[in-house]
Amino acid sequence: MRFVCSHLVDGQRYRLGLFQVRDYVRTNEHSEGWALSLIEEASLWFEEKLERPTIFNYGQKKDAQQPICWFKPEAREHIQRMHDLKIAFEACGIHVEVLRTRDVGKILYEDEHQIAAIPNRFTF
Repeated sequence: MRFVCSHLVDGQRYRLGLFQVRDYVRTNEHSEGWALSLIEEASLWFEEKLERPTIFNYGQKKDAQQPICWFKPEAREHIQRMHDLKIAFEACGIHVEVLRTRDVGKILYEDEHQIAAIPNRFTF
């Protein structure tokens, strides 16, 4: 499961995940106070409870395909917190979609809660 927003940044091929759009929401003049508080609280929780994959290489060429992260179905608490973030982001004017797939592509990283993979052309 992957939570994405409709914002594209710097010509990215895929829609950005919520963690990538957090700073935009924090500075958006339309953001609701309660939503910002929820986003901050959830961000702290995720920093403590979710590993940050080290496979990302942001120094690659702009057109190089970057891996994207998916939550495993077993990561129930993480997914519930992402649904809470979805509500908060939408209160700040950011539409969030929940994507599901059986084929995440070429897996580069995996832990108890998530998978990071290079999607193949049939993933979306």
